[in-house]
Amino acid sequence: MTDVENLEKIIFSVFSIPKTIRNRQNTNACISPLNVDSPNLFARNFVSRLKRLNQKFGDDRSVINDIAERVKNIGEARNSGWAGPYSELVALDFYSQFSEFFALSYINQLSVKTHKKSIPAINGQKEVIDIDLCLHLRHDIVFTDVKSFNCIHQNILDEVIEIVEEYSLATLGKSVMIAVDNLSSIDYTEVKSHLGLEKRKIYYELTNAVSENRRVLHYESKTGIVFTFRIEYSDTISTVKEYSPFAMAEAYKYKFLDYGSKLLDNEYSVITMVRNPWFNEETVDFGDFNNIFYRSLARRTFIELDKIRAKAALYSSSYANGKIKVCDVAKNLAGIIFIDDESPSQTEEEKLYKAYFYMNPNYKNKKPLTIRKLEKYFRNERESQIKDFDDFKWDNY
Repeated sequence: MTDVENLEKIIFSVFSIPKTIRNRQNTNACISPLNVDSPNLFARNFVSRLKRLNQKFGDDRSVINDIAERVKNIGEARNSGWAGPYSELVALDFYSQFSEFFALSYINQLSVKTHKKSIPAINGQKEVIDIDLCLHLRHDIVFTDVKSFNCIHQNILDEVIEIVEEYSLATLGKSVMIAVDNLSSIDYTEVKSHLGLEKRKIYYELTNAVSENRRVLHYESKTGIVFTFRIEYSDTISTVKEYSPFAMAEAYKYKFLDYGSKLLDNEYSVITMVRNPWFNEETVDFGDFNNIFYRSLARRTFIELDKIRAKAALYSSSYANGKIKVCDVAKNLAGIIFIDDESPSQTEEEKLYKAYFYMNPNYKNKKPLTIRKLEKYFRNERESQIKDFDDFKWDNY
């Protein structure tokens, strides 16, 4: 049974909905561990999550079909492309744990015509604003779109590395493993804008290095960023990694500009970021590293970007309208919630997630969300999963 066939079997056994994945031989780092004789922790947690979602939303077959479709999307993805649909399922499962206190709706399509002053409308977006989740609180509505917190540097380089490794085995008869050192503090916008255009050049330099049996390749991009590739002619490889949560926050401070198309003008708009160690090796979850990094990144987004009046288009290709400034986007983002998914290693369901809530004190469309306004909705036996809750009330300078 292929990995895809196994996933189709899981979908039908949980949801009683048949789904067919066209590429029968496809695989990735998510569905491969599901297709084993002895279930591992990730597989067990994956299937348990689907069963919880089926139980929670079982009365609404439309929602169940949407959830099953996301699982199918995981099976269709190449490389780390599974991270997006997977993250939606993680977020849906996390918020469902607390939905005894609020209604939760999945997949919300809002008319641009009713949000004429929103960033999407100003940017020329047509027809609908598609937002994954909506938390219907007692007095407020909070819309949150879900994004996977993956490493963009690694995503770009993985595509090249995979092709080089396949070339080496098929053409040169060499089994190699290639990895790259230190990506954590490299500027997000620089990599996103330029590195993808250099993939072909990186491919040729790596294939030459492998042909010459070199073990190290130093590659300097057009913008001066130096990458160190390490090549091993065996089944093990080690890389040099140095981590600073503050350097990473500086590198990623413009990341949330990419999500302006999800921000509304008259309801709270929050971005939920999901991290799993299999699609993000940058955050190390050692000690308080993630807590420090997430808080620092949120604070930069809410407070540092709030003071930047440069065009948002300078930092993100998402903007066609040059009138939209960096500070405009920052002011329209009501909050960021980070969720660490511990599925590969956690044995206890009640400890499956670690969540970090950060609210924007400079949000402009309504009175900013605060700890006091939100935390009462996340009080039950699973509240220990929430590791930090901050509205920067005393840190807005």
